[in-house]
Amino acid sequence: MPLDAILDRTFAAAEANDWATFRSMFADDAVMKQNVGPEQSIDQAMKTLPRLTADGTTLRYENVRRVGGKSNITEMHDAVFTKPDGRVVRIDLCVVVQFNEDGKITRTDEYLDSAATTGLLG
Repeated sequence: MPLDAILDRTFAAAEANDWATFRSMFADDAVMKQNVGPEQSIDQAMKTLPRLTADGTTLRYENVRRVGGKSNITEMHDAVFTKPDGRVVRIDLCVVVQFNEDGKITRTDEYLDSAATTGLLG
């Protein structure tokens, strides 16, 4: 499967709250790093990522731009969270995604505006 298609499926799973499919796109030893937090294993991240939408918040990705290489993709997008009360939190971010030869994600490095994330918490 082309890397673009793997990434499309990964982000579509997050939008659909299909965290099992999301997790399946990652290698077992994958790591995730955000500039606003510590590096985590994919299994550690799977304990926190679903909490972003557990209260009924919806997630969609907009304004997607990508640059790819043989084993990586750099994607810029807006993560748009709509809270149950109707508030919209838009976070412009950049994520560098690395893949292994089997097409599994091995590492993500995500860069975002930490101030924009405060709207998710309250």
